[in-house]
Amino acid sequence: MAVAERELAREVRRLFRRFDETGAYVARLAEGDYGLFVARNRWRRPVLRLDARIWRDMEARDLVTCRETRENAGIWIPSEAGRAWYRRLEAAADPFQTQHRTLARKAHPDPAEKERVTVNEGESPLGWLRRRKGAHGKPLIGETEFEAGERLRRDFTLGRMTARVTADWAMALAPGEGARSPRDPAEASDRALAARERLSRALGEVGPGLAEPLYYLCCELEGLEAVERRFGWPPRSGKVVLQIALARLAKHYGMG
Repeated sequence: MAVAERELAREVRRLFRRFDETGAYVARLAEGDYGLFVARNRWRRPVLRLDARIWRDMEARDLVTCRETRENAGIWIPSEAGRAWYRRLEAAADPFQTQHRTLARKAHPDPAEKERVTVNEGESPLGWLRRRKGAHGKPLIGETEFEAGERLRRDFTLGRMTARVTADWAMALAPGEGARSPRDPAEASDRALAARERLSRALGEVGPGLAEPLYYLCCELEGLEAVERRFGWPPRSGKVVLQIALARLAKHYGMG
């Protein structure tokens, strides 16, 4: 049964709102449908499902690209044609939102990949902090701190790209116990395991009391106010702690 143009456009908009996030991918589910997996819930379960009939039409129109992986037959990521069509759909539906979206081309989370991906920096807490200016007219974080935080997030994303691995990153934050390995290192690729080790070392260097909020801001993508509520800080105090944490992280990376 053919997919109506309006139905396909609706499903493309529903999918691509999250599909182009760093580390997001689509995989076939046991039931035969397809599911979108994203970094924000650590790839544990699909955040939305797509009917196989809809998905076949997206493939036929080259809106998605298949990638073979070591762990499974293949995962799908957005194609340039898919991104372009989504942007046209969004522009037609909401010209104001499209005008104010802050898009940037970023390196793929996997250092071995040469492809660059499009991200909306408006959705990133780090991007918000870099654009937001303080009382003295300067950004809340500088370019060096922003790049350090993005590097931490890339290692987190790369370390979580194996769908069948369900490691708990909170282990890296356990006070006084040092960095511990994820639960299933045998199932992870060498690059993913190396990324996890880099992440644990970086958080360990930042230190207790600073690593925890840094993790939730950079890796879990929690906003500044959400981090303040999580740790019981007074309003507008979190930026100071996070500035210090990002400065330590940049020093660990040898940046700036």
